[in-house]
Amino acid sequence: MVHSEDATGAVTAAESTVDAKHIAFQPLQQSAFSSIEHTAFLKGLLKPFKGKGELIQFGDVCSRLMSSLIQLATDDVLAQAERYPFTLLPIRMTRQSTGAGTVFLRWSRMDRSKMGVDLWVDLLGNDKTPISLVPDLYAMELQRITINMQISLIHSISRQAFLCASKIRVAEQIYQQRISQQVSSNTTEV
Repeated sequence: MVHSEDATGAVTAAESTVDAKHIAFQPLQQSAFSSIEHTAFLKGLLKPFKGKGELIQFGDVCSRLMSSLIQLATDDVLAQAERYPFTLLPIRMTRQSTGAGTVFLRWSRMDRSKMGVDLWVDLLGNDKTPISLVPDLYAMELQRITINMQISLIHSISRQAFLCASKIRVAEQIYQQRISQQVSSNTTEV
């Protein structure tokens, strides 16, 4: 398991190299996220939800946020990966849709016979890969990792909000049945 101080030190040491040398790929900046409506999401996460309606509304906010992140990944990250000089490489960054309705960025062979980060590892280790592209490929991988994490987290929170709303609906039904039984019992006793 990587601890925060381990990860921070490793990334910080490498960031200066990447920032100084990548030319073909431009990592996302904070301004790319500014158009995504996430303020309501952050305010809505930690609060006392008053019922299933608020949870469904929160789940909808998360779903819209996830869609915006997927759009950002596709329009800004993948679009760069699909341009020259990356089109000359034996692997591509691709968009992979999942059965759960999310989209993640993956490394893939041209014929899609194999996918995964191992392809990226092999590409960076290959002497035929121009050294001038290595910083860009590194920056692309960092961006792919983080945008996939963001999409995954928001998807999980959205799914949990909808699941919680469903459980509350069931609890309300059971509660209403019990209250109805009590009211019926009290009216027959009188």
